Amino acid sequence: MSLFASMFGSTYREAGSFSSPGGWLLRAIGGGKTNAGVTVSEYGSLRLTPVYACVNRISNPIAWFPLRMYRSRPAGGKEVVSPGNGKGQHPFAQRLGVRPNDLMSSRTVRKTSQAHALLWGNGYLEIERDGRGRGVGLYPLLPDRTGPVRRNGDHWFETTIDGTRHQLDSDDVIHIMDQSQDGYVGMSQIALHREAVALGLATETFGGKFFANDAKSGGFLLHPGKLSPGAKQNIRSPNGEVKRNSENPAASLDDQSGLNNAHRVKVLEEGMKFIQTTIPPEDAQFLGTREFQIAEIARIFDVPLILLQSHEKTTSWGSGIEQLMIGFIRQTVGPWVDAWEQELNWKLFTEEEKEQGYYVKFNMNALLRGDMKARAEFYNKVFMVGGFSPNRILQLEDEDPIGPEGDEHFVPANMVPLKRATDPNYQPNGSATPAAEREPDPNEDEAEERAERDGQ
Repeated sequence: MSLFASMFGSTYREAGSFSSPGGWLLRAIGGGKTNAGVTVSEYGSLRLTPVYACVNRISNPIAWFPLRMYRSRPAGGKEVVSPGNGKGQHPFAQRLGVRPNDLMSSRTVRKTSQAHALLWGNGYLEIERDGRGRGVGLYPLLPDRTGPVRRNGDHWFETTIDGTRHQLDSDDVIHIMDQSQDGYVGMSQIALHREAVALGLATETFGGKFFANDAKSGGFLLHPGKLSPGAKQNIRSPNGEVKRNSENPAASLDDQSGLNNAHRVKVLEEGMKFIQTTIPPEDAQFLGTREFQIAEIARIFDVPLILLQSHEKTTSWGSGIEQLMIGFIRQTVGPWVDAWEQELNWKLFTEEEKEQGYYVKFNMNALLRGDMKARAEFYNKVFMVGGFSPNRILQLEDEDPIGPEGDEHFVPANMVPLKRATDPNYQPNGSATPAAEREPDPNEDEAEERAERDGQ
């Protein structure tokens, strides 16, 4: 049983993000609040809609692609591994793409760990093994409580569950990461770009407070003379705090502001006037700033703006949305898929299984193969030159094969190699037989006699 499974009763808590353990990273990059005046963490950054959308856009394909276990054939090609314990079988073959552990679906496991890698820069999964050392389960580990340790030439992982620190063998932890300074720990995208995320969060807070204040900016009250003691008492208490309602202590002058009182007439005593002092949102380019921060976040995660439902000054790649999606999968999602496959193929299988040709692979054809017409034309052209067999085409379309006969390759009968058309002695494997050594063909003699008569 895996460490995660045995300790699953631990309570999930929103930890201190990149400030843990001990706050070393937060101090290293400046710590505390950002220049925008807000605190940024990996958990809190998800409250910013562009961050959430980018994480979703990349994690969803990783979680959606079919993930299967294969085995290389000695003569070439591959076969899908079936579940079981016999030769050519594996106990984790079916569960890998359906239910990597009893508590989570394959989609949940992959999307969770991919989101960890996008926010923290590191996604960790513990491998559960049976008595023969074969991988039979995958469990995600919290990235803010897990990390690699390298000491005296040894390498392992440590994680904290229920307040207890545990060591995990390096071969029992799948580690998904992107950029790194040392090759062992990935860099947190949120920590690196915390100021950009902070500006986005600050504009949201500003917008919320702006509308909570009747969609008006701040200012002061201008009195034509001296404020009478009664009016002063009605506005503020002697110490300057907001005047409280004696009948309802929870109420205050704030009851006269906010969206619930928008557009109502407010009465100012003794000829007072309200003077606006702060810059109006249109002058501060509030909407432009929010739109720009969407583009900033999109650049961090390498996601096209149009996939974030933002059409500000954007153009489509290629001829339209299909080419844009293909470019996004190849440029952004593809490298993450490669990271998953490399880690799984290196650590999930035993050395014996690797020698037997076991490996796993994501099927990305669903998003890369184009529309039905384009696929049909491509398959037809490759099939006509003997490149694809019928079963190969069915495999690319995630359809069942038609049997052993479907593995045959075909070429048109009216097409011959150029060498055969120019060399009467040509043989298929490049071995030419001299005419003197061939058996006499009576049909050839008749053809020659006919040709001579026609010439006369």
